[in-house]
Amino acid sequence: MKKLWKNKSFLFLFLGRLVTNIGDSLYYIAAMWLVYDLSKNLFYSGLAGFLTLLPMTLQFGPLIDRWPIKCTIVITQILQMIIILVIPITYFFDVLTVALILVIMPISAFIEQFTYPSQSKALPQIIEKEHLVKGSGLFSFAYQGVDMLFNAIGGILVYLIGPITIFLADSITFAIAAMLFSLVTIPQKHSLLSQQETKLRYSFKQYRDELKEGFSIVFHSLLSVFLLGSVVCNFALGISMAVLPSYSNDKGGVEIYVFC
Repeated sequence: MKKLWKNKSFLFLFLGRLVTNIGDSLYYIAAMWLVYDLSKNLFYSGLAGFLTLLPMTLQFGPLIDRWPIKCTIVITQILQMIIILVIPITYFFDVLTVALILVIMPISAFIEQFTYPSQSKALPQIIEKEHLVKGSGLFSFAYQGVDMLFNAIGGILVYLIGPITIFLADSITFAIAAMLFSLVTIPQKHSLLSQQETKLRYSFKQYRDELKEGFSIVFHSLLSVFLLGSVVCNFALGISMAVLPSYSNDKGGVEIYVFC
């Protein structure tokens, strides 16, 4: 384990993953409350949840496999920083609307679909094979454990400092993540391979065919059973997250949102 932490590229990648996941978690909690607070309409908070989860149904593995890893993870963080920063800027100029937030939320979620797979793709290229299981375990903790923790902390911060301040903090977390990812070094042989892959002609038809092949493998195996369970669980979770702002408001306000 000590040897793993001495790998600077792994350390920067892991820290970047922690920071960007913190930003994603805080942003989602703050955005759900802000949408309801501006609209006072349960429909819009439900729509916000739906639009945020919708990009997760898209798969970009075939594209990510052909893009330079380092550029992808750095650029995605910069894009999210800029997009999230739009909300506090428009609030400052008193032009922030529910419609704008409903546009920003799915765009940010869409960018995430490139971020995490690219990080996972980088992992086996920067650490030795014998450390891959430990590295994957730490990455899983950074994604799931931190997500659960900061979903809870997000409600507290919404109450203490307000959603707009959280969005400002989020933009900073994405800037920090971009800086950390920029310090990751991909071994030369992998870097050259990525550059060669990006030069290959890759048509929409190839992407569609590879995507269809992937779905075919999943739906014709036991994975389809787990997929169905995951869909049901995510559906239930999405509904609960959508109604939380309305429920909290009825029971007392944002301070109740902390405990939900």
